[in-house]
Amino acid sequence: MQNSVLNQIRHMKTPPVFHVAHRASTYRLVGVLIILLFVIGPAREMAASPLAYEGFQYPPALTLPFMAGGFGWVPGPWTGSSQMVDQPPTLSYPTALPSIGDALLNTAPGEAWRYFVAPFNNAASDLWISFQEESTAAAPGAFVDIVPLSGLDIQVNKNGLGAITLNGVAAGLSAGIGKVDFFVLQLVQFGGGVTWVNLWLNPGPVLGPPSASFPIPAVFQAHQYYYRSNLGEYLDEIRVGTTPQDVAAVTVGAPTLTITKSGNSVIVSWPYPSYGWTLQQSPDLTTAIWSTSSGISNDGTHNFITITPPTGNLFFRLYNP
Repeated sequence: MQNSVLNQIRHMKTPPVFHVAHRASTYRLVGVLIILLFVIGPAREMAASPLAYEGFQYPPALTLPFMAGGFGWVPGPWTGSSQMVDQPPTLSYPTALPSIGDALLNTAPGEAWRYFVAPFNNAASDLWISFQEESTAAAPGAFVDIVPLSGLDIQVNKNGLGAITLNGVAAGLSAGIGKVDFFVLQLVQFGGGVTWVNLWLNPGPVLGPPSASFPIPAVFQAHQYYYRSNLGEYLDEIRVGTTPQDVAAVTVGAPTLTITKSGNSVIVSWPYPSYGWTLQQSPDLTTAIWSTSSGISNDGTHNFITITPPTGNLFFRLYNP
């Protein structure tokens, strides 16, 4: 892997000064040498291993109670309103995976739900979910609920004005009537007593900061997919996997590694969560030997490690294999 250095902090022996490249901040500490390197690795591109999929590949006009396709679901059809029907064409979005089949059209206010073949959880890895939704009527309204075995649901709501929320947290506005909205959910691997849920609304090819986030104080076990909408709403391309590439044509952008001074301590921090990136350190760049840093904490928005007092030589990097 070829690495490129984005940020660098050098300590000058006389006087001892930390310089942060491309930043205005300057820090002064005595008797130490710390160099901070931000090393870029390629965004993680793992082989697709999707857990569940529904693309509504049915004969046009087939009603919901007879739809039993896709994979990763309990055997049998969807349950819900019979006025929901298969309707071409399929929905698509530039950063979604290729769409096939048709879409699910709701011709009157109604609901639909289906159970996953087994509860999908984020105990050992991230869990990713995506779906596409389109409003065609003047009074839009749609609601998706990822129902767990127990505990808090994950709720994505689009109201009559096109405002979208994740469990009440504002995520932005719909693309509008007659335009597809693409939703990408990340359930970060459970750690530190919390599951962070991130939503990207209509993302670009590189995922930046999420549109909305909220915490769940437990491992999340996705048990059921539930959908409710007004008339004239389309749903399509439901995907579940363990990597972003399982559910979308996106990569995860490289996080920014920063350093701050707090009293006699130095704090190295980067955004939380940062999927696929690990903080590593080395006392000597000439050896090319890096070890995973320990003592990492997070405050819900940043990972950080505190060095008190900072002594000797230390080099840090964020590594993505």
